[in-house]
Amino acid sequence: MSDSYRIQKEVARANRAFYEAFERLDLDAMAAVWAPDDRVRCVHPGWELIVGLERVLMSWDLIFKHTTSIAFDVTDLAIEVLGDGLAWVTCVENIRGGDDPAAAATQALATHLFERDDGGEWRLLLHHASPIVNRGFGEAADGAGA
Repeated sequence: MSDSYRIQKEVARANRAFYEAFERLDLDAMAAVWAPDDRVRCVHPGWELIVGLERVLMSWDLIFKHTTSIAFDVTDLAIEVLGDGLAWVTCVENIRGGDDPAAAATQALATHLFERDDGGEWRLLLHHASPIVNRGFGEAADGAGA
């Protein structure tokens, strides 16, 4: 297995750990995903920028306390690695909440920035998610939809 492939798999696991913590509404597991310092940043859909680990974890605590259930089907996953210590992930979050499995999914585009810590673990520095309200921009941008 090449180093590049191995690193991408490690980053993918760290990204999955984020969504698993979110789906379990588990604040301790969510805290374990983040880098333990004040460089972290978070933007929840419709929220302002949250800076610093303490405030970021407070935001997750608030979300978890007001969420009964949530599930993610992550698609369009792309992982880019810079050197051996920095990586970013983009993906589409297909989100289902509540108890109705037939309810329509909401979509958000997420960007995650990960940094490898001194122990070799990938920790989250940035989570930025925004709702997808307009699909097909790429088609319009090349003139096909204009």
